[in-house]
Amino acid sequence: MLRNEIAPRISTPDLLQIVQAPDWNQLRTCVQRLLAQLGICDFMLQTEIAGSNGNGASQMELFGSLPNAVLQQFSLPAEDQTDPVRQHLARSRLPLNWQVEQLCLLHSGQIYPLLKTMGVTQGMSLAIHSKHAVSRLDFYSNAMRQETLSTSVQADALLLGVYLQEAAELLWRKAAPDQGPMLSVRELECLRWSADGKTSSEIGLILGISQRTVYFHMKNVAMKLGVYSTRHAISRAVMMGIIKPDT
Repeated sequence: MLRNEIAPRISTPDLLQIVQAPDWNQLRTCVQRLLAQLGICDFMLQTEIAGSNGNGASQMELFGSLPNAVLQQFSLPAEDQTDPVRQHLARSRLPLNWQVEQLCLLHSGQIYPLLKTMGVTQGMSLAIHSKHAVSRLDFYSNAMRQETLSTSVQADALLLGVYLQEAAELLWRKAAPDQGPMLSVRELECLRWSADGKTSSEIGLILGISQRTVYFHMKNVAMKLGVYSTRHAISRAVMMGIIKPDT
């Protein structure tokens, strides 16, 4: 997919430039410059931030070097439901290398045909999980030779992706300073099920985690909301609009 020779390693100053980018344009420019060193032509970051809009619902953020019309395709529910890349990332945190021709056959949506018209031939997709968000990150190549990313390039791309998501979250928070306490995706799930009357044991079975982990998440919820018990956390979350009374 990319050059056969060993790609230049991304340096610590390069990574610092990413997280210190003062705005979206400079972040995009910095990331594109580093990706060009790896033979990657474009990227797309789709981030779901839990409870970010004050009513408990997750908010979707899209950022990348693709045209806006193409980026917006990633926000369409119909595209997500049948996207084989998204299905893989939901099951595994391992990166997925793919050929655009194959995905055009497997996926009935418009995303991959649009990428193909832009000259994209293949890509690598990965899932990145942080405390407050879950992201899908795509790297695209227009190389004619169909070769998988080298190990060194994949390692650099993964490292760059972690810093890119952190930088995107920082810029998003700067644009929404009054968003209130941010609950992680798992904390919000535990809170909602608890408000629905489920016990910690039942929540653990539903989410596939241990009862102790449920306790841990609910303790964090109480701390973030400034209360001392699960019952108070639920009432405070309802009052703040993080969850609805009938959930």
